[in-house]
Amino acid sequence: MLMRSLKFNLAETNASGWDAAVFLTATYLDGGWKADQLLDQLPSGFHGGRRKSCQSLFLGALRHGHRTRAALKPFLRKAPRHWVEAIFLVAGYELFQAEKEKIPKIIHHAVQGSKGRVSKPETALINAVLRKLPAAFTEIENDTTLAASKHSHPEWLVKHWTQAYGTEDCEALLRWNQQIPITYVRSEEALPDAFEASQWPGFYRTPTDSPWLEAIRPLLESGDAYVKDPSTRLAPALLNAQPGEAILDLCAAPGGKAFEMAQGLKGSGFLVALDLPGERMERLDQNLARLKSTGLRCARLAHDLLTLQADDLEKDDLPKAFDAVLLDAPCSNTGVIQRRTDVKWRLQARDLRACAELQSQLLAAASRFVKPGGRLVYSTCSIEAAENRDVVDAFLKSPGGKVFELKEQTLSYPWETGHDGAGAFLLVRTG
Repeated sequence: MLMRSLKFNLAETNASGWDAAVFLTATYLDGGWKADQLLDQLPSGFHGGRRKSCQSLFLGALRHGHRTRAALKPFLRKAPRHWVEAIFLVAGYELFQAEKEKIPKIIHHAVQGSKGRVSKPETALINAVLRKLPAAFTEIENDTTLAASKHSHPEWLVKHWTQAYGTEDCEALLRWNQQIPITYVRSEEALPDAFEASQWPGFYRTPTDSPWLEAIRPLLESGDAYVKDPSTRLAPALLNAQPGEAILDLCAAPGGKAFEMAQGLKGSGFLVALDLPGERMERLDQNLARLKSTGLRCARLAHDLLTLQADDLEKDDLPKAFDAVLLDAPCSNTGVIQRRTDVKWRLQARDLRACAELQSQLLAAASRFVKPGGRLVYSTCSIEAAENRDVVDAFLKSPGGKVFELKEQTLSYPWETGHDGAGAFLLVRTG
C-alpha cells in the first residue's frame, strides 16, 4: 500500500525533494515504519538531486525534530495533524541556523508547499508559526544547561546518559549524534584516489563531493568490498576466525560481519549464517554467494535461534557444534543514533530492559553450539551497560554459562573512538 502511494504521489515530474521529504515525514509520524525503510520505498524514477534532497531534508527533520518540537510548543494550543507537523519539522530543519536573508524564502516555500495538502486555516497557522521559529531556536541555543531540546534528544534519554556517563561525556555523545555520519567502505583491495584511507586499516571514507558507488561496484559485487562502519570490525576481531574452522554467525543478516570472518578464514573452512526468516535473508544470500569459494563453504539457515536444535543443523548437513560462534544480538541501537537518527524517536526506557531480557535468552541459546575449547563472541551496537557487560555477567553466573570464561572485551563509545558505538565480549568454553 505504501509503495503504491509513494509512486502515485511522487511520480509527477513536479514533485520535488522537499515534497517527498514532507510526505516521508508525515508517513513516519503516522507510525509503523523506520526511516531507512521509508527511504528504500522511494520509486526508482525518483533519483539524482531530488532523491538526495529528499534524504537530506527527511533525515534532517528527524535529527533536529526534538528541538523543533520544543520551539513550536509555545505557539500551538493543540498537537497538529501529522501533515502539518511534517511541514513544521522539514521547514524547521531548514530554518535552524539558516542565514538571515534566506529565512523569508524558506517560510514562503513552506507556505506555498502546504497549499493543497492542508486546510487554509492550517496554512495560515504554518505561516504565522514559522515566522516565530528563528527567534525560538536562538533562545534554545542560548541555554547554557545540558538541555535535551538544545541537542534535540528526548528528555528521558539525556537524563539516563547523564547518570550513566556524567554531564561532560553525555554532552559529547549528544553532539556526536547530531553530526552527519561518514560512510565507510571496507576493502582489502586498493580503492580509487577519491576514497580517503581512515585510521582503521582497510576502511576508507567515501567522497562527499561526487558520486562514488559506480566506481567500486565491481568490488562490491565480487565480495571484495563492503559498505560498513569501522565499529563492525570489533566483534570479528575478537572472534579471530582461523583457516579451516567451522564458524556460526548468528543474527547474521545482512552479512557484514560474515565478510570480516571470511577474511580470517582465508578461503578455507565452513561459515554458517543464521537469521530469522524474512526479507533480509535475500540480501544475506547475495552476500554469502560473493564470499564462498572452492575451499570455503557458506550456508545460511532461516530459523529462530531460540528454538534451534542440533537436529535442525544436522538435517541440513551442517555441524552440530562449532569452533567459534558470533552472536551479534538485536539491541536498542543507542550506539548508532548518529547513523540511525530515528532511533531516538522510537526508543523508550522500557525498551532497554526488554532488549536485555531477549539478549540473555539469545546468549544462552548461542552457547549450546560452541565446542569444548571453542569461542563465543557476544556483541551489540548499544552503549548501554544493561545490554553489554550486565548480560554477559548474568550469563557467566547461570548454569549454562559456568563452563565459559570471559577472556577479553571491547567497548566503543563514539565520542571517544570516532565511530559507531558497540560492545563485544570474547567468551571461551573451558569445559
